[in-house]
Amino acid sequence: MPPEIGSCSRLQLLDVGGNSLSGHIPGSIGQIPGLEIALNLSCNSFSGSMPAEFAGLVRLGVLDVSHNQLSGDLQALSALQNLVALNVSFNGFSGRLPETAFFAKLPTSDVEGNQALCLSRCSGGAGDRELEARRAARVAMAVLLTALVVLLVAAVLVLFGWRRRGERASEDKDSEMSPPWDVTLYQKLDIGVADVARSLTPANVIGHGWSGAVYRANIPSSGVTVAVKKFQSCDEASVEAFACEISVLPRVRHRNIVRLLGWASNRRTRLLFYDYLPNGTLGGLLHGGATGAAVVEWEVRLAIAVGVAEGLAYLHHDCVPGIIHRDIKADNILLGDRYEACLADFGLARVADDDANSSPPPFAGSYGYIAPSTGA
Repeated sequence: MPPEIGSCSRLQLLDVGGNSLSGHIPGSIGQIPGLEIALNLSCNSFSGSMPAEFAGLVRLGVLDVSHNQLSGDLQALSALQNLVALNVSFNGFSGRLPETAFFAKLPTSDVEGNQALCLSRCSGGAGDRELEARRAARVAMAVLLTALVVLLVAAVLVLFGWRRRGERASEDKDSEMSPPWDVTLYQKLDIGVADVARSLTPANVIGHGWSGAVYRANIPSSGVTVAVKKFQSCDEASVEAFACEISVLPRVRHRNIVRLLGWASNRRTRLLFYDYLPNGTLGGLLHGGATGAAVVEWEVRLAIAVGVAEGLAYLHHDCVPGIIHRDIKADNILLGDRYEACLADFGLARVADDDANSSPPPFAGSYGYIAPSTGA
């Protein structure tokens, strides 16, 4: 690959996977300022180490260098704070993984095939000492728990009686929004669950779906307004929809696809945080009767149709791997302040299977409607 590739300053996505490219990866790729969507160099014969210049790709979301002959360590990637997906499997990398929160949560399948790469800990290092300290702490805790078992049982009985007397009336409502919360934010915003909870009122409802309601929430600490989707229950369908959205949307970056800002969950409630789009849904614009004047203009209709088409084309052809939405309809198309179309509600989405022999997935979507992309 020629080093002149670094002169493509407006390049946002580079996919050269599955070719017969060899030699060193040009360090000039790390100097492309616009490279922020994805960089796919997988399934080639690249050798050498990870270019130090890759530390400059601070806006990059997806990086795949799997199935090459690369070596050295991965410390150059520790500065890539915007990464949502990384695959370095089946190379010859060595040393320790960078000690960042992203690498701590990286699936084993994305780093396998590197025999000299230290994953959770290295033999004889600080990891062993830390593990031994944790084991000693567990033993001490077990002894302490055994000694205090009678006091704990008494405390549980007192707590149980207090809850039944003092909180029976509001138990369900309070437990929905009570800590502890597991919170993940993909943007540098200060979104507190307490601020969000104050906005989850009927007056702030801006939409309903099969999996839950969507609210408009003002966040005083950040001075921003976000859309919050609260899932109705913890049944299997809602849990699967929540898991699908947080696995698909963080690695999708396109102007016609709603941006997921983060999520939060506790034992009973699951919340998704999105960009707030002030003009509602295309369904409301077409059939709501209140704000439908702007869509009468054919230029606006065309712009919305083109935006939806570009979003679908990105999902099907530019994502690695491709994504099938499976529930495209007017109520799942949001409109920005200038009526820009954004695809939303990825609760039924699936990753495209390139295996021609695989059986098709079961149909999903709204009642009485099957999205055209389902048969893709």
